[in-house]
Amino acid sequence: MQAVLMAARDSGNVPLLLTPENAAATYGAGYLAALQNRGRAEFPDVAFTLVVDCGDTPGYALACLRAGIARISMAEHNEKIADIARQMNAELVRRPT
Repeated sequence: MQAVLMAARDSGNVPLLLTPENAAATYGAGYLAALQNRGRAEFPDVAFTLVVDCGDTPGYALACLRAGIARISMAEHNEKIADIARQMNAELVRRPT
């Protein structure tokens, strides 16, 4: 992530960072939120977006939202999770391809 953010800083681009599919289950919400927070702390001048994939598990999606991750994706749209995300100033997005 550091290399991508350094390149974005040099070029002025705004990167979209995507986790691997089902990353929330693999790495955990706490780790992914810490990764996001470290990127923001080390590169405050780079406006990046991190999208954490939560697979098909609403529990991981909720954990990511509680941890402060603002953009999550799921295998299939879940309106209840999308509503909760909106209430937390976050967003459930379609996974970019």
